[in-house]
Amino acid sequence: MIFFVYLLTVACSSPEETGIKIRWHEKRAVALSIPGQLLGPISANSMGQQLSVRLANRETAILGSFRQESDEVIFTPLIPFTRGLQYSVWLNGKRVGDTSIPTLEADDKPELLAIYPLQDSLPENQLKIYLYFSRPMREGQSQKYVSLVKNEADTLPGVFLNLQPELWNAERTILTLWLDPGRIKRDLQPNKKLGTPLQAGNHYQIVVSDAWPDQQGATLRKSTTKVFVTTARDSLSPKPVKWKVHAPLNRLKPLDVSFGEPFDHGMLTETLHVFTEKGSVVKGKWQLQDEERKANFTPAGGWTSGTYILRIESRLEDLAGNNLNRPFDRDLTRNDGSLTAEPFIDIHFSVLNTPP
Repeated sequence: MIFFVYLLTVACSSPEETGIKIRWHEKRAVALSIPGQLLGPISANSMGQQLSVRLANRETAILGSFRQESDEVIFTPLIPFTRGLQYSVWLNGKRVGDTSIPTLEADDKPELLAIYPLQDSLPENQLKIYLYFSRPMREGQSQKYVSLVKNEADTLPGVFLNLQPELWNAERTILTLWLDPGRIKRDLQPNKKLGTPLQAGNHYQIVVSDAWPDQQGATLRKSTTKVFVTTARDSLSPKPVKWKVHAPLNRLKPLDVSFGEPFDHGMLTETLHVFTEKGSVVKGKWQLQDEERKANFTPAGGWTSGTYILRIESRLEDLAGNNLNRPFDRDLTRNDGSLTAEPFIDIHFSVLNTPP
């Protein structure tokens, strides 16, 4: 009888009296803290059977996990709670409390920081586009909110590869969009039927709509448009032998590398490495310059005099997807003796013991 009266009491408590608190991480509601006095005695083994969290006025429980933490029970949903919605805590089929996830302030919006490549002229067989956002965005939305406009008149359908799941980084702040490779590679059926996504000599606009929501439901601060013109197809593999490598003039100066052409922004810093002559990794930071045509490397602890190795992974690609070993679009029926399978290319340089 005492237990029945207790349940009746907590079931009738108002939301203000329940003491349910929201736990936040990077402006996302990631858990609910439910006070123990709201639930009464409950064993850890039976929490999943006795407790549930639901959207207000819904009967289906939200997927997640419960755990005991001091005198509170913590519920962590599989997916963070949605702002602007109300949630209810249920115990043995009785609603014991409610809480609402507050909406963001009107001016608290994500931003599109950059669209790569930065160049205003791109090859006809441009392969990838990168979108950099200020905070995690909602996935599966690029087909709805990213469009390609030709000559300021025609919105082109189906130019971006519809990948599900999309190619996001772990933080969901960088999205990689592929222009349809089947249409870029000549002699494939999509290319024969639809042609390349881009044609040389035309003007294009990549338009990212401000209606794109982030993971908290806030939409982009503004729409962004990247304007570019398309040049001739690039079907040649890059040649590092043509790069200009400027060794540091003293222990505090960076290593400067000029490529002579722009490279894939997402791959450059992943595929360039510096080693000592004995093979030890030199830790430091790469910085990209001149719209990915140049890069410099500054070691974490400065240089010491000696010989070093700039190691370039052969998977590094230019804007058209041509890597150091082979072009992206090549005639498979021809035996091209210039193709290689080397995993990397080394360039040696020396640092003199010159005072800064």
